[in-house]
Amino acid sequence: MSRPDGRAALALTTPAMALIGLFVLLPGVLAVVGSLFRIDLGKGTRWTWVGLANFADLVADPDVARALLNTVLYCALTIVPSVVIGLALALLAESARRGKGLLRTLLFLPFTANLVAMAVVFRWIFELRGGFANQALAVLGVGPVNYLGDERYALVTVAAVGVWRGAALAMVLFASGLASIPSAVHEAAAADGVTGLAKVRLVTVPLLKPIVLFATVMTTLQAVQVFDTINVMTGGGPLGATETALTMTWRLGFTYFELGKAAALSVLLLAVLITVGVLRRRSMLGGAR
Repeated sequence: MSRPDGRAALALTTPAMALIGLFVLLPGVLAVVGSLFRIDLGKGTRWTWVGLANFADLVADPDVARALLNTVLYCALTIVPSVVIGLALALLAESARRGKGLLRTLLFLPFTANLVAMAVVFRWIFELRGGFANQALAVLGVGPVNYLGDERYALVTVAAVGVWRGAALAMVLFASGLASIPSAVHEAAAADGVTGLAKVRLVTVPLLKPIVLFATVMTTLQAVQVFDTINVMTGGGPLGATETALTMTWRLGFTYFELGKAAALSVLLLAVLITVGVLRRRSMLGGAR
């Protein structure tokens, strides 16, 4: 690259890098540093060094432990269904003889929709009184179910919304993977009499292995960072049944004003996300080889 081209590239990338540094890197550094202090708000904010005490308090806090457990359960309820349903939707769209592009667009809309607005819609759908889900049950002669107010159903209900969104993302990833499979592969499978589910199991899924891995990682990142739907639909309730790592971080910081603990929990969550990203990179490089 010549010197003028290098200067032009630097001039074009500097604004973006400055914004990344200001809104991504700087908050990350502040979170890491803040996790080692007790931050007292008020007239003249005071930072008191506590070392790893915030992390020790998080480990001993049963509410935090339950939030982390709920996060794991939410991931278990959403990741695999999202990937499986996304693959099924991609295969459905691929098999369509007409309007294939339109069908893919419609199936991808859940991922592009405003999540807060859709959470409001789903909260109405699952309302105890007047909600669409309970109205449908009433037609069948079944009594109302307190989807969002009962500890037995709340986490499963918000997880269903997560699957609705995650499957749309997985569908697009699988659709791109299906489009990259050479037609000769399909012709060879047809010549050997491999069709239907056997073709999916023996031909399609093995060829889509890198996409399956990538879709799993992306849905995992999405599940670990769930916040909007839970905050709007349940607020972490009832009795902490839907509290997750991110909603607990928000609650520690902006409800209890324990900013040091909130920073420590965010650092732990960041460490998990970085680990998932590193594993994704290694797995993708391994798949490429």
